[in-house]
Amino acid sequence: MENIKVIVFDLYNTLVEIKDNRNFFLDLYKSSLNGFNVDIQTYFTYVLIMNKEDLFSEMPKEFSRLYKGKQENLISELESVAVYKEVNSVLEKLKQNYKLYLISNLAFPYAKPVYNLGLDSYFDKIIFSYECGFLKPDSNIFKTVELASEFRSEDILMIGDSLKADIKGAKEIGWKSIQINRKQAPLDNQISNLNQLKDFGLVI
Repeated sequence: MENIKVIVFDLYNTLVEIKDNRNFFLDLYKSSLNGFNVDIQTYFTYVLIMNKEDLFSEMPKEFSRLYKGKQENLISELESVAVYKEVNSVLEKLKQNYKLYLISNLAFPYAKPVYNLGLDSYFDKIIFSYECGFLKPDSNIFKTVELASEFRSEDILMIGDSLKADIKGAKEIGWKSIQINRKQAPLDNQISNLNQLKDFGLVI
């Protein structure tokens, strides 16, 4: 891939994994008496685009009660987040030659491991859905990268695990993209770990 100046990464299942996945927010929804009076799609949209203060304000009191009552499950999830083994070394090398950005559809608690694990030091800018109010594949969240980096769409590469959110979303705005598939043997234009980015002509 020629002329790449900016590399944008997804977070979960791309750079890090949750080893003890409790599906915390799904569990809250299933534990509620009537789904917090919203359908599950609307619920998860709220969870992913609202910060803590706005989410607790928008949801009924039952949400706050369940959140506090089940918080140990959330803590267990967050403590189990681990960086894939090659990530730090690859990001360190990429940072020498490219601008690095991170964008993720993320509920507010799940940002904490980025900083606890020191991943924030690699990125020129970090964009989370709960902070900007947009979800991938909405073009607006991708455009925040273009505005911040001042590079053109053809200069930007997206790397993520989700075909819909990461790959199709990036292509629709004119970015190049590579899908990472850590669970199965990768297909064409896929990788199973970040070391394989060199096979696409990136300088590592």
